[in-house]
Amino acid sequence: MHRQVDAFLLLDAHQGVESLLSFTQCPDPESALEALCAGLEANELWNEFDDVRLVARARPTLLLAAFGHFTTRQRILLENLSAELNDVIHGHRYVGYAEAEEAASALATTLKSHFGHDGLDSFRFTAIPRGGWIVLGMLSYCLGLRPDQVGVPGDPLDDGKSQTWVIVDDCALSGLRFRQFLTSRDLDSVIFCPLYAPAGLCEAIQRAEPGVEACLNAVDLHDVAPQRFGETYPQWLEKRKERVGKSAYWLGIPEYVAFAWCEPQAKFWDADIGCYRASWNLLPPSLSLKRSKEAEDLRSRASPEAPGRSALLATTGAAVQVSPRALWCEFGSALALAEFPADPNATAACFRLDDIAGDMWRALLQNDSVETALSRLHERYSVPDVELRRDLLAFVSELERHGLLQHS
Repeated sequence: MHRQVDAFLLLDAHQGVESLLSFTQCPDPESALEALCAGLEANELWNEFDDVRLVARARPTLLLAAFGHFTTRQRILLENLSAELNDVIHGHRYVGYAEAEEAASALATTLKSHFGHDGLDSFRFTAIPRGGWIVLGMLSYCLGLRPDQVGVPGDPLDDGKSQTWVIVDDCALSGLRFRQFLTSRDLDSVIFCPLYAPAGLCEAIQRAEPGVEACLNAVDLHDVAPQRFGETYPQWLEKRKERVGKSAYWLGIPEYVAFAWCEPQAKFWDADIGCYRASWNLLPPSLSLKRSKEAEDLRSRASPEAPGRSALLATTGAAVQVSPRALWCEFGSALALAEFPADPNATAACFRLDDIAGDMWRALLQNDSVETALSRLHERYSVPDVELRRDLLAFVSELERHGLLQHS
């Protein structure tokens, strides 16, 4: 056995799988892992990896890891992925169409309370593409908007006179999309209505933009930064200020939210280029129209001969008892095998099994007894029974010594 392959643990659900079942909306750990891996595979960030395999195991301990040859930069990307996975799975908000309609109704009530029927009757409504148009469609029914009230600034119904535009979006997480929308148009009076947004962000936008009469949301998103960083939150906040400067409306981190039509793009700080860039998307494609299209596009561009990126392991009926914290995968012409300690600060031992060692491992897992495994190996190797048996038992003993197999 040779230590030549890297193994990076992305998710360890030893404390239970309920959060993962909730995030993926799946009935069991196996289907939840399959859904999660489908979402992870549909990420363009994998283009920055030469070769990588996602390997998952549902029982007895739910584990997900990446196998490959990783550079320092790639390990940083995997660290970001692991952090996002653990944050999102244990704290997420998924908004289906029914929930969105309920929130749109609440937003309509808020608008009526603030501006009354006569005020709303004089407003025009537009949206930030593309999720904003879905919300505006719902809001239009709740408010009974006339067709001429819905449009875009500069359209034939825009008479150029001073009028109030209500700008609708499905969410506001930093306010960047709203700022870009606002600066590209010359509007005197604006009401910004993100369906989901942190209350602190709404207040900050209203303070910072003179032309914004009000910033009204339907559902508040919590700032998770204080809890996430704990005692180091003040230091993190100072770094955040340095990175975003005075351009940011708000410096918090909103709780994760995703919609039936899209998953908002997360960002991470890329120290190599000194700016924020698009991060991982995590939502299973089955739960999102946009994610489903992304997964379909990636599949259509992939080579038909290319191997799948992910694998879900099982050990039922094996001749040996594999460690509950071991994962393995085919890697090129060999097999990579790793055991992940329960201590998150400990380093995983990862081995490369070539030739007969790899065949021995496969035989032990694919057969229900050592005798049957020996029989299968005899079909491939012309070795005397005594010699092959000795080598197989020595191989099993070495795996036990490394914690990859439990004594049997």
